[in-house]
Amino acid sequence: MDATCSKPTPGHDGIAPAFDRARFTCPGCHQMADQVWLNVYAQPVSNPEGLPLRIAGEGLERLRQNPQFPPDVRAQKVAYWTRVNNGDVFLDRWAPVQTDLFVAGMELSVCRACMATAVWLGGRMVYPVTGPG
Repeated sequence: MDATCSKPTPGHDGIAPAFDRARFTCPGCHQMADQVWLNVYAQPVSNPEGLPLRIAGEGLERLRQNPQFPPDVRAQKVAYWTRVNNGDVFLDRWAPVQTDLFVAGMELSVCRACMATAVWLGGRMVYPVTGPG
């Protein structure tokens, strides 16, 4: 088993996600795993409208049918936009970013075992939303 990930001991729920820990039970894969902490930076949206890009609805269906892309590339693009449209938060290499706008009070933790991303505001995990039990 990967040294960064292990199942919690039977009868023990592991360690709850916490802002002051580098290892806890991942809210994504539910395994005890090392976490990488990331600062968040911002860059203005660069399209002509100055609005966030979303490909959804008819646009997503056109992408799904677009013969310009090989089937495997189409499937990857549709899966990507489906995750974005569903509100998933994840890391992606889109384009190099150079900015000096630091998002104060927001951090990300990323599970080394499954790459699940958690969003933290003011030291509290706000994504993924976890309920009691």
